[in-house]
Amino acid sequence: MEIKKNKLVITEKEGVICYGYFQDGVPTELYCEPKEQQSILGNIYAARVERVAEGIHGAFLEIGDNQKCYYSLSAGQPVKLSPGHEDKLYGGDIILVQITKDAVKTKLPVGTGNISLDGKYFVFTLTDKRTGISKKIRNTVERERLETLLKKYTREEYGIIVRTNAAGVSEETLTKELELLQLRYEELMRKAKIAAGKILLYREPPHYITLGKELPAKALDEILTDHAEVFTELKEYYKQTSESDTTKISFYEDTYSLYNLYRFAHYYEEAYGKYIWLKSGASLVIEHTEAMTVIDVNTGSVLKKKKQEDTLFYQINREAAKEIARQLRLRNISGIIMIDFINMKDTAQKEKLLSLLDSECKKDRVHCNVIDMTALNLVEMTRSKVRKPLHEQIRSCMKNNRS
Repeated sequence: MEIKKNKLVITEKEGVICYGYFQDGVPTELYCEPKEQQSILGNIYAARVERVAEGIHGAFLEIGDNQKCYYSLSAGQPVKLSPGHEDKLYGGDIILVQITKDAVKTKLPVGTGNISLDGKYFVFTLTDKRTGISKKIRNTVERERLETLLKKYTREEYGIIVRTNAAGVSEETLTKELELLQLRYEELMRKAKIAAGKILLYREPPHYITLGKELPAKALDEILTDHAEVFTELKEYYKQTSESDTTKISFYEDTYSLYNLYRFAHYYEEAYGKYIWLKSGASLVIEHTEAMTVIDVNTGSVLKKKKQEDTLFYQINREAAKEIARQLRLRNISGIIMIDFINMKDTAQKEKLLSLLDSECKKDRVHCNVIDMTALNLVEMTRSKVRKPLHEQIRSCMKNNRS
C-alpha cells in the first residue's frame, strides 16, 4: 500500500474517529473525536441572549440542548431575529450566531454574529455585504474573470469573498459551488425567519469530512478511509459540492487497518508526551499551563567544545525552530507560547533565528504571530485558537471510552 503523497486518512478505533493530514507518510495535522460526540464548531444557531455582561463587553447566549456560548460585543451588530432594540443587545433578544471556537478547558464555546458560509472557493458573508477577491490572486486576467463571474451572483443580502483556491478553476466548477452556497443561504434565512430561539439552524458536517475542503487545493492528492459509513458520508458530501470531480476518495480494504498502517497509536502517543528528541541529540520539552504553553530547548547529549559553542547552539536552535513550528500544528497548540531557546550571544544569529521561526510558522493554516525575543532570551509568540488542542482531544476520547 502506497503511503506517500499528500493524503487525508480517516479511520476508527473503539468508537473514536482518528484522522490526520499526512505528507509522505508523516502526519502534519492529527485529530481524534468520539463518533457520537460531534463538535459544534461552525454550527449556526438562533440564540437567545441570557444576559449581557457590560463589564467584559460580552454576552452569554443560550443555543439549545442546555448549551451556552460566549459572544463578544465588539464583534459588531448581529443579525437580530426578534423585534426592537436594533442598536443594542438586551437579555431575551434572539440573534443569529455561529460558533467560531470550540470549548477549551473551562471556557465556553465562542460565537460570532459575523455569519459565514464557507466553500472551497468562496465564502458567503451575511453581515459584511462587500465582495472581494483574495489578494494572493495577482494575475490581472484571472481577477477580471472572477469579477465577471461574481457579478452574476452579487446580492444586497450578502457579500462574497473569492478564496485563493479559486484561481485557475473552471467556471463550471465555480458556478456549481456558488449555486450551492446560495441555496444554503436561502435555506438558512428561511429557517431563521420562523425560529423562536435556542434552535440549531445549520449543522456543519464533521471536521473529518470538511478538512479536505480546508486544505489548499494542490495540497491534497487523496482522501483515504477504511470506515464504510465515513466513506458514504464523504461521497455524499463531495457529490453535493464543486469538488466532486477533483477530489479522489478511496475505500481501503485490507485486514491490516489504516490505524495500524499509518501508525496512529505511535503518533498520538508521541504528540501526547512532553519530550521530543531531535536528530542532533538535543531535545524539546513542551509543558502546558493554564495561562500558556512553555517550550524548552535542551542541548541534551550534544557534545560541545567551548570554541564552537555559539555556532553549535545556533545550529541546534535552528533545528529546534523547525520542529517547534511542526509540533504547534501537529498538536494544535494555541494561545500564548513562550520558547526558551539555548542562549546565544550573537545578535545577528538571534534575528536570523526569529526570521526562521516566523517563516516556518507561515506554513501553518492557522494564524501564528512571532512577536519578539525578551531580555531573558525568551521568544514570545501566539497561535490562534480554533479547535481543541490534540492533548485535550485525546483526553476527551479516553474519558469517553471509560464511561
